[in-house]
Amino acid sequence: METRLEVRLVEPNPLFTRWLERWLREAERRNQKSQFKLRQALEALKSYPLPLYSGRDCAILRGFGGNLCQLIDEELRQHRGLNLMTATTTAATSSVQYEQQVQQVVKKVQEAQQEQRMAKQAKAKQPRAPKPKKLTKKELMELAAAEERERFVEMVPGSFEILLLVDTQETSGKNKRVLDQTRSYLESFGAKHEVRRLTIGDFLWIAKDRAGNELVLPYIIERKRMDDLAPSIRDGRFHEQKHRLKQSGLRHVIYLVEDYGDNEQLGLPLDSLQQALANARVQTGVQVVRTENHFRSMSYLASMTRSLQQIFARKTLQSVERSSAPSSDCLLTSSTIGLLKFRALYEDSAKNAQLTVREVFVQQLLQLHSLSLERAIAIVEIYPTPRLLLEAYVECSGPKEASLLLAKIPCGPLERPLGEKISQCLYEFYTNEFR
Repeated sequence: METRLEVRLVEPNPLFTRWLERWLREAERRNQKSQFKLRQALEALKSYPLPLYSGRDCAILRGFGGNLCQLIDEELRQHRGLNLMTATTTAATSSVQYEQQVQQVVKKVQEAQQEQRMAKQAKAKQPRAPKPKKLTKKELMELAAAEERERFVEMVPGSFEILLLVDTQETSGKNKRVLDQTRSYLESFGAKHEVRRLTIGDFLWIAKDRAGNELVLPYIIERKRMDDLAPSIRDGRFHEQKHRLKQSGLRHVIYLVEDYGDNEQLGLPLDSLQQALANARVQTGVQVVRTENHFRSMSYLASMTRSLQQIFARKTLQSVERSSAPSSDCLLTSSTIGLLKFRALYEDSAKNAQLTVREVFVQQLLQLHSLSLERAIAIVEIYPTPRLLLEAYVECSGPKEASLLLAKIPCGPLERPLGEKISQCLYEFYTNEFR
């Protein structure tokens, strides 16, 4: 920004000033009345910032009448009519006065420019306060969601109700006639329920108060029909679902398995399916409930709803983080139960949520034949990422040692070794180049 400079001469009219001072002293000495006009004129002349070159020019100032202006002109003519030496001296004096005036102007301009430069430098050195960033609509929603997750919720007895949540996949789909029976059966049993999209499991229960707060009871159910169980085991979905259910933070994981007619033509032998369910029960601690048909499954869910309503009716429920989820022992003995928020469970369990490298490695291993969840977790405990496993292969003395690197890793509660065959398959999978 430009700054306007104001230059004022210290004494613009020194010659006229000396004459007026001399005339004023004489008038005061003689006690003449003209001294008042002379004093007024002298003050006006000293206050005027520009040079004057004649008595006629002085007429614009207060106190300068016609006689005084004429007197100045006469004095000026006498001053100019002196001899050559006097004229030369006067010219030199005027030149010196002019040079002094020019120097005063230059000095004032330089001082003003220096002040401007110093002000700019001082302003440049001052740290600029960062402009507050305007949050987008998405960022505002994420901030509100984060605040909602951290907000503490407490429900006292009598202020909430227990509801069964049913995944939308259980009430709509290709075979709509069969799937619509889910709601009709639950309504006939008098089970309070709502249909929502769940990111994990098919059924779970929540406690909902009048303010709309929702806490998840530590029970979740994955429903499987026998004809769907076989292909899920073959393509690895069964192991991946078990892993996600165990990581959900809900301690009581239940597999609700329905028979499919006479359980024939399932895609896998019935003994193999039963063995897979037994392994899930023993190795991962999930509970497996078998039912004869869809009607019996809904009857089981209605019965569970009534039981949970009785258990939690006299409890005080509080929101907690995932690491503080309640154990099964305190559900019956404690009067205060810590539960996860439904929104937190929904977001954390979403299939498109960000996974760690370790979790992705586990899911990758589960896609390989004969590699169960227990075996995958045992491998990841020692080699958390594929890169660490590949580096361990490189450090081996030869291919034979590398192919047996994982053979002796203990797996499961019984700590049985992984085996040479699976170790060799993993070595070939991660070291061979596919073209």
